[in-house]
Amino acid sequence: MFVQAVNPWSSVASPAPSSFRSTPPAASAAPAPANAAGTVSISQSARDRLAAESTTAAATHSASFDTNQGTVDIDIEAYFQPPAGGFTELPPLLMPSPANIQALSNYVSQKMPAFLAANGIPAAPASVSYDRQGQIQLPADYPYAEQFKAALAKEPALERSMQSAAALTSHYVELQKVMPFHEEYAAAGSSAEAATVVAKYAWLFAENRSAAQISLQFSVTGSMSLNADGAAVVWPSA
Repeated sequence: MFVQAVNPWSSVASPAPSSFRSTPPAASAAPAPANAAGTVSISQSARDRLAAESTTAAATHSASFDTNQGTVDIDIEAYFQPPAGGFTELPPLLMPSPANIQALSNYVSQKMPAFLAANGIPAAPASVSYDRQGQIQLPADYPYAEQFKAALAKEPALERSMQSAAALTSHYVELQKVMPFHEEYAAAGSSAEAATVVAKYAWLFAENRSAAQISLQFSVTGSMSLNADGAAVVWPSA
C-alpha cells in the first residue's frame, strides 16, 4: 500500500489527501464535531519559573524519525527552520507513523509551558485544530487567541511541529480506515468474494467522504495529545 511522506515545510496541515482514499478495483479482479472551548491556567510563579528554565536548561530536540530515507536522527528545531536561501536538496520526509507523531507531541509538550510563560500568555487553548487551508483554529471563547497566534508565528519550529503532528495524525487515522479493505481484498479467493469486499467498503470510495477532524488537546501542564473526531487517537500497543 502506498504511504505518502509529509512535507513539514508546507504551511498547510490539511487532512489526509485523496491519495489515501483507495480507488476500488474492478469486481472481476482478485462532519467534524465542534472543539470543546475552554482554557487551562498557569500560575504567575509557574510562568516565571518556566521562563527562567527555558533560558538555562538545554532541551532535548532530537529524536529518531521514520522517513522516506529510513530511520533518521533529526534535530526538530533545525528541521523545521529552513536555512536562509532555501535548500540545496530535499531533507528526509516524515512518514505518518505513531513514533513520529509521539516524537512531535513530546517536543510540543516540552516547549509549550515555557512558550506561554515567555510570551506572557496566562492560559493555553484547550484545543488547537487546522482548517483545510492550514489556518489555525482556536476555541471561540479563548481570550488570548490573537496573542497566542502572534507569538506562535515567531516560533516556526513549534508552529510547524504542531501543524505536522496534526497532518501526520490525519494521514495515520485515514490509513487505519483503509487497511481492513486491503487485507480483505487481498484474501479474496474469487471474483465474487472480491466484489463483496468492494461493496462492503463502498463508503471508502465516496467522493464526498470527509477525513476525520484532528485536534491537538492541551493539559493544564501543557502536555499535548491528539484527538480524532472528538475522541483520543488509539495508538498500537508497544
